[in-house]
Amino acid sequence: MNRSTVRILLVVGIGVLALLLLWWLLNPRQVASPDAEPTTGNDNAATQCPQATPEFFTVEPVTSPTDQLSQIITVDLGLGEAITITTESGVFTAPFDEFPKEIEITLLPNTTHNLTVEGRVGQVFQGDCVYGGYTLRTTTDRNGQPLVIEQRQ
Repeated sequence: MNRSTVRILLVVGIGVLALLLLWWLLNPRQVASPDAEPTTGNDNAATQCPQATPEFFTVEPVTSPTDQLSQIITVDLGLGEAITITTESGVFTAPFDEFPKEIEITLLPNTTHNLTVEGRVGQVFQGDCVYGGYTLRTTTDRNGQPLVIEQRQ
C-alpha cells in the first residue's frame, strides 16, 4: 500500500469514528449494553431510579397530665417542609425551618387532647428521579407511647 492509500483509509476511519461519536452524543438513550432491559420509549419508565431511603420522623414525649393551657410539641423530620398537629383544640401548622421544630399548641381546659402529627417531606429532584413529596403521620411519640395530653384545671 502506498502512502496516499493509507492516508485515505485513515481519514475515512477517523470520519466514521467522528460520525459514530456524534450519533452517540445525540442519541444516548438508544445505546445500551447487550444484556440491558428493553425500554418502552417513555423516559420516566426507562429511568431506573435508586430506591429512596425513608425519612426519619419523630415526636418527643408530651407532658400529661398538665395544668398548663399550652404545650410545646417537639418534632424532627428528615427533609421536612411543614408540620401539622391536629387535636381537640385545633389545627396547628408551621414550616419545618429548624431541627428539631418546636410548635406551641393551645390546650382546652379539662380536656383530653389526642394529637395527630403530620410531617410533609419536601420533593428532591436528581436527574430524571423525583423523591419525597409525601406526608408522614403519627399518633405516638418516639418511644411508641400515645400522643395524649390530659389538661386538668
